Amino acid sequence: MLDTTLSWLSTNKEAIVFSLGGAVLALTAWTCGLITRTVIETIVKEDCDC
Repeated sequence: MLDTTLSWLSTNKEAIVFSLGGAVLALTAWTCGLITRTVIETIVKEDCDC
């Protein structure tokens, strides 16, 4: 079982790294979007006399 797993990992190393890179990029973009939305909402609330 372990030999099969290690063999699969070594065969698909580039695809795994590419997938992890894509996941990190997506998470970073989502975080930046969340921060931007929060900042914009804060600015709008401060400018508004609601």
